[in-house]
Amino acid sequence: MLIYLDGMRSVARQPNENFARELLELFTLGEGHYSEADIKQAARAFTGWTIDPRERPFHQPRPAARRTARRPSLARPGRFGGDEIIAILLRHPRTAETIVEKMWREFVSLRPDPAEVKKLAASFRKDYELRPLIFARSCLTAQFPRSPANRGAPDQNRRST
Repeated sequence: MLIYLDGMRSVARQPNENFARELLELFTLGEGHYSEADIKQAARAFTGWTIDPRERPFHQPRPAARRTARRPSLARPGRFGGDEIIAILLRHPRTAETIVEKMWREFVSLRPDPAEVKKLAASFRKDYELRPLIFARSCLTAQFPRSPANRGAPDQNRRST
């Protein structure tokens, strides 16, 4: 993602918001659950993150290019680096809900059940293990995938291409 979204060019004097925006929108909180201020502060926290272009391993932030975030609204007061922003996002209840909703849309139906999502997300958030979410007492083995409301026409259960 750092390469694709030009995150390696994100430096203290000019933070690139692409990586932070995609992280918040697609992989953690989901659209509508963060503010522009959150994006700006997260972008500051990810400045200086880089990848060796020849070998591709991730490197910790370059000190001269690094800047810390000042209190994103989703966090407590303080200064945060990228690792801390990721930890904050993983503790946020909405991150687990976003992932469970995506799994539900893929394997159950296009209309996630909010009560079931919250219940599954609460358990999933403990360790973010996908295997128990999918197999043990959850998405694929519970009653709701077999419910008449979630079965039927292919267009109900799958996105059209």
